[in-house]
Amino acid sequence: MNLNLATLIKNFNFLRYSVGIAMLFNGFPLIFFFRDTLGIGPASSTFTAIFFVLALLLMTPTHLFLRFYKPNPILFYFGFGFLAISMYYFFFFNPVGKGVTDIGNYVFIFAFLILLLSVPSDVADTLVPVLFVFSLFSNLTLIYSLITDPSWSIGMRAAVSFSNEGAQAGGNPHITARNGVICLLTSLVLIPQYKGILSRLFLSFAVMFSLAVIVISLAKSSYLGVGMMFGLYIFFNFRISKVFSAIGGFFKFKNILFTSIILFAINYFLSVYSNIYYSLANYWSVFEDRIMDVIFTSLGVKLTEKADIDASAMGRVSGFSDFLETIYSWDVFLGRGYKSGFLDIPILEAWVNHGIMGFVFFNGFNFFLFIYSIQEIKRNTSPLSTFLAYFFISLIVLLISGGRPYDIAYWFPYVVMIRFLGIKYFDKFNAKQPAEPLVVTTH
Repeated sequence: MNLNLATLIKNFNFLRYSVGIAMLFNGFPLIFFFRDTLGIGPASSTFTAIFFVLALLLMTPTHLFLRFYKPNPILFYFGFGFLAISMYYFFFFNPVGKGVTDIGNYVFIFAFLILLLSVPSDVADTLVPVLFVFSLFSNLTLIYSLITDPSWSIGMRAAVSFSNEGAQAGGNPHITARNGVICLLTSLVLIPQYKGILSRLFLSFAVMFSLAVIVISLAKSSYLGVGMMFGLYIFFNFRISKVFSAIGGFFKFKNILFTSIILFAINYFLSVYSNIYYSLANYWSVFEDRIMDVIFTSLGVKLTEKADIDASAMGRVSGFSDFLETIYSWDVFLGRGYKSGFLDIPILEAWVNHGIMGFVFFNGFNFFLFIYSIQEIKRNTSPLSTFLAYFFISLIVLLISGGRPYDIAYWFPYVVMIRFLGIKYFDKFNAKQPAEPLVVTTH
């Protein structure tokens, strides 16, 4: 009786930890749905803050400040180092003023980090399924939002329209695409964990649904990110022997049945909803035109008669000019100050605003994230580490094409990677000897 009760409490705690982590890791699609589509709560950052506070409360363990778990030390030192540098600049070298939102962002990032260090590593077993459920539900809410939005029509970028006055028109399609990538990756890493044909069919449907969401988002960075993930998967997993093994395994009755059901479902869906297929094809055509626009803008060479100047790419060209001006001035050492320049290129903005030290810590952090991600993709030690590794690969394009080095959209996933990516705990899945103790108890 006591054992069952203890197990129930333990599982409940892991579940609430996972829900809290998922709300911070990928909470923006739900925030936009409840706030902007359903009209629940104020159409401002206040609702976002309430949502984040609820997530932190769900993550709070009973042993808070009494027990901490080891993160990846290299990622921790580099990540914490950049945050410390940017906070110093925020308080003492800030030409743009001290905003409440910026203070709130730092509070949430550090609170998330402290709570994640207090959460047992066994939460990894429930975190990936919870992330999958959250992302799949968010994909469904997106479809609902688009259907009920009179200003949206097929061919436009898919995103939840913001309801607050003066907000970005058309919503944020990059949030849509990121959620699609998360659903895609969690589905793929969960498929091998389930043997039942119905479970695999459901996850396979989620994969195709996620790909469709990514396509209609028209987010070029996510397209390229998915391509990079696929390329790395092929590079590390393609073997001639595996090809013959896969061909042999295909002729097993269970696999033939599974493939037949998938093909039948796709054929039926396309025959009934053929307009959806043509819409997706039209989205791909629009994407090709946008890529040409970016190339034209970046290189100054007109490649097609239809090519136009891409505003976002033009902004990055201008930002790169700011970077060159900084390099050839005394600002190269200390930078120009917190948020003094918006380059839309995070890896360069870290140098422009925070000098050499900011550049070294921010880009050193991302460099080691890349190294650990490649190691995890190669080793495939656990579903969570594999998911985080591929997800970081999808973010690499954004590091040179969108956002700022302080954005919580980066740092919430970064904090999870600091806690779970490349730590020795997960070596127990493959290692012959037990992993080193992970828990550090403070007195």
